[in-house]
Order: sequence, then C-alpha cells, then structure tokens
Amino acid sequence: MSVSDDSFRLILSNFKKRLTQKEQDDFEFATLDDVRLEMDRIQREQATRKEMMNMPRIQSFLEAMEQFSKVIEVFLNTSEFVAFIWGPMKFVLQVASTWAESFDILLGAYEQIGNQIPLLQQFQAVFNQNPHMRRVLEMIYSDILEFHKRAIRFFSGPVWRQVFRSAWKDFNTRFQNIVNGLRQHSELLQSQANLLHIQQYQADRLAMFDRLDSTEEKQRQEKYVAVMGWVLSAETKLDHDSACEALSEHPESGRWILKNSEFQNWKEADTPVCSILWLNGIPGAGKTVLASVVIESCLSATSSTTSFFYCKYGDKDKNSFLSILKGLLSQLICHSRDLIPFCYDKYLASGELTLVSTSLAKQLLDLFCQKIYRQYIIIDGLDECDESERKLILQFFTSMIDRYDMKEPGRIRVLFISQDVNDIGKALSTAAVIALGPSDNESDIRSFVLTETRKIQVKHDLDNQQVEHIVGSTCRRAQGMFLFVKLVMSNLYAQPTRHHLQEEIKVTRFPQGLGQAYERILSRIKHNSTPVEWKIARKLLGWMICAVRPLKWHEIQGAISIEPESQTVNFDDRRLRIHIRDICGSLVVLRPGDRIELVHSTAKFFITDTGHVRTPIVQCDLAALCMQYLTFECFSEDINQETLVEFAIGGYFAFQDYAVANWSHHFLAMIEAGQSDFAAESDIEETMEELENALNEFTQNFEEDFVQEANVHTSGKACKAFQQRRFHASLQLVWSHVDKHQNKGFEARNNVSLEILGKAFARNRELLEELTSSTNCSSNTQKDLESFYGDKRYKCPRLTCFYFHEGFQDAKCRDLHKNRHERPFQCTSPNCTMVEFGFRSQKEVDKHMKAYHPDEIDEAVTFAAANTVRASTPYVCPVCEKRFTRGFSLRNHIRSHNAERPYACSLGCGKAFTRVNDCKRHEKTVHARR
Repeated sequence: MSVSDDSFRLILSNFKKRLTQKEQDDFEFATLDDVRLEMDRIQREQATRKEMMNMPRIQSFLEAMEQFSKVIEVFLNTSEFVAFIWGPMKFVLQVASTWAESFDILLGAYEQIGNQIPLLQQFQAVFNQNPHMRRVLEMIYSDILEFHKRAIRFFSGPVWRQVFRSAWKDFNTRFQNIVNGLRQHSELLQSQANLLHIQQYQADRLAMFDRLDSTEEKQRQEKYVAVMGWVLSAETKLDHDSACEALSEHPESGRWILKNSEFQNWKEADTPVCSILWLNGIPGAGKTVLASVVIESCLSATSSTTSFFYCKYGDKDKNSFLSILKGLLSQLICHSRDLIPFCYDKYLASGELTLVSTSLAKQLLDLFCQKIYRQYIIIDGLDECDESERKLILQFFTSMIDRYDMKEPGRIRVLFISQDVNDIGKALSTAAVIALGPSDNESDIRSFVLTETRKIQVKHDLDNQQVEHIVGSTCRRAQGMFLFVKLVMSNLYAQPTRHHLQEEIKVTRFPQGLGQAYERILSRIKHNSTPVEWKIARKLLGWMICAVRPLKWHEIQGAISIEPESQTVNFDDRRLRIHIRDICGSLVVLRPGDRIELVHSTAKFFITDTGHVRTPIVQCDLAALCMQYLTFECFSEDINQETLVEFAIGGYFAFQDYAVANWSHHFLAMIEAGQSDFAAESDIEETMEELENALNEFTQNFEEDFVQEANVHTSGKACKAFQQRRFHASLQLVWSHVDKHQNKGFEARNNVSLEILGKAFARNRELLEELTSSTNCSSNTQKDLESFYGDKRYKCPRLTCFYFHEGFQDAKCRDLHKNRHERPFQCTSPNCTMVEFGFRSQKEVDKHMKAYHPDEIDEAVTFAAANTVRASTPYVCPVCEKRFTRGFSLRNHIRSHNAERPYACSLGCGKAFTRVNDCKRHEKTVHARR
C-alpha cells in the first residue's frame, strides 16, 4: 500500500476552492527558498527600523515542513503539494510583517505548530515497513492546509487589521484542535500503530472535526443573531416587500428608470460621472415605487452588494441618521459574515442592548464599505427626515464618497430619493440629478389607469366612450402624480351605483390635484356613511394622524371600546364589526405587524386641510381618553384578583401600553396647540368639558403623586390659553408634573412617572403573562386574549424601548432582553452561564473573566494555553508595546529588535540566538535528533 496521489489531490483540491485565481497562480510554484528569501527581506527591513521580532521561532516549522516535503516526494514524486504550503506561508508572513502585533501572533502560531510536528525523515524506515502509516502524512498535510486556509483569509482584504484580533480569537478553538491533532499524529508515528488503529483514529478525527464544525456553526449563528438583535432593523426588508407588493399587479411600472441615461451611468459605468445620484420629484410621483425598482435591479447584480433604507413620514425614530446606518448595517452583515466576530466584540464592548452610538455605527458602516469592493446604497424618502438629521446623513455620505472616489472612483455609489428640497439640493450640488417630470412616468400612469378603468367598467357596465372619458380625464390631470391616479381610481371604483359614478366623472366634479382627490374620497365616505359611521371614520383618521406611533388594530379596537362615563371597556357592544379599511377606504393601509397607517405622507396634510379632522381637537380628545382610561378600576391598587382576571379576559388592557407610555405626549401636544390653534376652533365646548372631567378624575385619582407638584407658578405661561377654564389649576398641576419628569433626563423617561400607575401597570402585565402560560385557560379564552392583546404579550418594561409595545412570544426572550437592559455588559466566553444575565459594568466583566476564564483573556493576542495564570506586566517594549512580567525578559526581547544574538550554539552549527533558553532548546531539540 502506498501514499495515495488521489488522496493528496483531493485535499489540495478542497484547499484551492477557497483561493482566488491569483492566489493559486502565486502559490503554484512556491519553494522553501522563496520563504527564506522573504524572511531575510523582512528581517533586513525590521533591522533597519530596529523592530526585529525574533523570527527564528518558526525555524522548527520550516525544518519539519522541509523534511515532510522530502518524505512525500519519495512516494508522490512531485513537489506540487508542498508548493501550497510554502506559497501561503510566504504570503501571510509578507502581509503580517506590516503590523508588529499580527506578526508576533503569527510567529507564535507557527512556533506552536512546528513544535508538534516530528522530523519525518527519522521515520522513513517506518513508512517503508508499515505502509499504513503513510496515511499520517495525509492528515498532517490536511491540518497544515486547514491552518493556512484560515490564515490567508485573516490577512486578506483592506480591513484585515481592524478585524484581526476578533477573527483570530474566533479561530482559537479550531487552532488548538489543529495543534492537538498534529501532536496526536506524532504519537501515532511514535507508536507505529497498525491499520485498524489508524482507521479508527481517522474516523475519530473526522467525527471530531464534524463536531467542531457543528459547534463553530452554532457559535457563528449565535453571534449573528446577537449582532442582528443589536443592530435591530428588521423593518427594512418588510418596507421593501411592501413597496414591491404595490408593483405586483403592475410589474412593468417604474421600469423606465432603468433606461434613464443618468441612472445607467451611475449603475453600469466602470467609473461613473458621479458616484452620487439624486432622484427628486413632486409628492405622489411614485418615487418609492421607483426606489423598489432600482433596488431590485441592483440586487440582481451578482458582482456588487446592495443595501437600502426607506424613510417613513412621521416616524422620527425611524427617520434618524442612526436608524439609517443600522438599516444599512443589518443588510451588509449578511453579505460579509466574516466581519461578524468583530461586530460581536463591538457589541459586547458597547454594553448596549441595541446600537445607540452613532459614531460606532458610522465606524462599522465604513468598515463594511472598505471590505465590500462594489456597493450600491439607496436611501428613499430623505425629505421625510428632520433637517438636522438630513444634514448629518448628507455630510457623512458625501464625505465618504469623496474619500473613496479619490482612490477608486465608483467603488461606493449612493442614490438619494426625495422631494426637491433646498437643503438637499445644496448638499448635493455636485451630484448627478434625475428630476422627475410629468412625461417621465406618463406611460406607467396610462397603463395603470387603463387596467383599473377596466375593473370599473366591469363593475358598472360602462360603454367604451365612458371608459375613454375616465382614462383621458385622469391622465390629463395626473401631472406625473401616481398617487393622484391611485386615489382617483380607488374612489371611482368604490362608488356604490353607476349614477354616483357618473356624477363623479363629470368635468365639473373631476378632481384637480391631490387635495381634491383626497377631498373626493372623504366626501364619498361621508356621503355613504351614517352620521355615526362618519364620526367613527373621522375619529380613526384623527388617531392615525396624531398617534405617536402606528397603532395596531387590536389597540384601536381597545380604544374605541372605552366608555369613560361608566368606566368600562365594552368590547361586546362597542368594538368595530368591520375592518378600518372598510371604514376609511383607500386612505389607510395595513402594514406588517397588524399596524394601521395612512396611505401616504401627504394624507396628513390634505386631510387636515379639508377640515374634516382638526388636530388640536384630536390631541385634546386623545389626552382626555388616555387620562380617563388610566383612572379605571383595572388600574386601581385595591382590587381583588378575581375581578382583575375578569378585566384581563374582557380586554380591558388592550389600550394600556399606548395610554401609559403616551398620555403625557398628547397632553403636551394639546397644551402647545392651545397656545395657537384652539382659539380658532368652533364647537370646542364639548371637547373642553370632556377634558375638564378627565383632568379632575386624573388629578384626584393620582393625588399622592401630584401633591409634590403643588408649586405651579412656572406653568403659568405654558397654560395661559386655558386660564379662563375651570380646570386651569388641574391643568397646571399636571403640566408641572410632566415637565419635572421630563427634565430628569432620558433614563427617567423609561419609567412611569406616576408611582401608583406604574405598579398597577406592571401588575396587569404580569397577569397577562400568567394567563398566557396558564394551562387552565380554555382554547376560547386564549383565542380571546390573542384578539385583545396580539400574540406577543411578554414585554419590556422600559417605556422608550421598541419592545415595550412590540413584545416577545415567550418569557425567556423577554427576560434575556430585560437583563441586558439592566446588566448590559456580557461575558465573552460562549459557554458561560453568566451570558444570560450579564454585568453592570466592564469592570465587573474583567473581574469575572480573570476569576473564571483566565485562559480566554486576550487569547486572540497570545494564544495562551488553558488555565494560564496572568501576572502583572509592568515592563513595556518601547518599539512594539509588548508587555513583560520581568525586566530581563524585556531586555532579551529588545535584542530581537536590534538583531543581537549573543548566545551561539555550543555544538558548532553556526546558529546564534537572542535568548539563552532559545539556544538551549535548539541544542536539545535539533542536535538531539541527529
């Protein structure tokens, strides 16, 4: 039996699959002499800088590999296989030598490997007499290539220095297995094992690597999940899916943008005229649809990476610079998973449950931009961001593009989509521009109108002349506004009779512009509704316009079911039996997560302009509704458990998350509106009466909390608009309480300001969790609970957290989330039980690591053996900043920088060493073998 040429070729073939073509070409004919020449060059360069790094440490590896080469050449009659040891070695030494820390680590790694590989020529007789032992050569070869496969990746790419520590630390487990495997191979040779033993050893070794692969994959996935949770921007994909869904019935819409010369140059040219493209247009022109078309086109390009973000009107948290950075990062992480260890280390070091540092987010995004060669970034709806946020966004991306274009023009390309806003135009004065005009999407609009008009024709049995009239009237008035034609078409289709339709399409009635299109829809809803239905429609539209965040359908049902006079939540009699889409028609859309939103950002302005919804009144109504609701018996301290359970099962807590977190927001919005807008409102008295009742009940119910706010003189100016009202004193009391709480800072805002309410609210949530997990609740009860509260009832207690209202489906996830709020600093050891609980400070983490994981401290830098005891290291090298426990160690180390070798081999081989111990080890290990 002989060493199998096929076995070695299979090992080498698998290794080559991970190499680029250039790397294969560079390595194919490499020799030991090439490595030695490179070592000499590095030493001369370091000697010139007085930065020598004790390169003789890798001599044992070179000697072992030289003899390995000679042994396998006897059986394989080729040097092809060892070329792919020398080639990668030369490459990693060359790159690592540019940074002292990485070079020192690499030399140490080669030293450890070399110490485990025997000098194989002494076993030549064993290989000749026992052919089965030649399989050990295959295993040694496989392990060396496995090490180099990882090492090549560590030292490749433009960002290897930034991520090296994290990546090398992540590799430690596998590296130690490689070292242990090489030691075991040596033991096999020493024992001259038989065939059965070798076969079992190979099987055990393969099983071990399978387990290691599985463990590594599990750890990688855990780190990925943790990093993605830290970045927390899951809505980005949902936004894109929602935008693409709008195209499902009209897949050709917007595709004209792909043929635009400015866009083609930006996307396709090797060096674009400008790496920043600005697409701007009027409101309702279908810019988000164009964004989704562009994104899909860029995603289909296999030679590049695409990330994107959709800004949404009215969502200040989402439209922030930080949110955009996180949204882009959440996608780029998926494309460069080799950067996850680095991101994970940053996550642990940050002590943040979610990424809240803009500077860190900028650093990470820049790192991904350096790593990924060609990248498209698309940001839709930039005008929806506050001007201060837009300034930060534009400054960051324009400066980043300028920096990259100086070296590699077109490597990073950014597309901004927005309305034509002055500050954006000034910031992008040098960008390429596509200004949408009425003729650009004319074809798309006509195609859409034709399709929708056919549906209207079928419903109302129209003749061709009427169809042509509708198509012509709509297209002429569109003026490039896709939103306009959608609103018109949906309104026409929704007409109950052909008579109503014919009235609507008369020349004198046909809408002119978005404002009239919204007005027609509102008029139709009003005309086709009873006074009660119209009142409900106005109420719901007002809530969506003024709500702090998008309301979920079960929250809307809970709010609509509140009866302030009787202090009950009457789902049976008051909940809506039809969906909001049937009430408000095409003015609303259902988003992922059961959220209800307005159809477009323009809806808020145009609906309020019609006068059908008056925001000062809505803010006042919402403030009164929340305050009255929070005085109900279900929030009382003195309530028995049986009654509380009845309340929970009856849906009393459906609106509590929103009311507890946002009552003060609506209260302040009402105060602000009162200073300027209330004077202009008619029929205000009913609203003021409701507010008076709410304030009186609220201040009486939480009297203990408001006693501390007796000094109300500072509230005089804020509450001046209401000074003639009977409730003025109560208003001042509440304003002072809210103002004082907000001035306590961000952390205080995470807590319910009213102590009694906070305790009752926590109790109610705890009860919902108990009912959710109870086996005594019938299936019908569980079904009712889901309709009242959704399926995520385990929630974060911090008011400003996304998961305060979003929640989790089980207690374990919520508790882990909650613990990270309270103890955000995490142990870095993956199997430590304290990972679940965390620590309050980095100092506590360091103390824990020293006590329980001493072998893992700085393992990426030192590759320390298990259970190493760390001593203090006060002696620091002035050249490379390496630290030592003793002064003589530092002096020996400095000799390596100065090329001093005072200790010569006593056996006359001519070699000399920096340290006496290195010389003794050489005499024992090298000369003893001969």
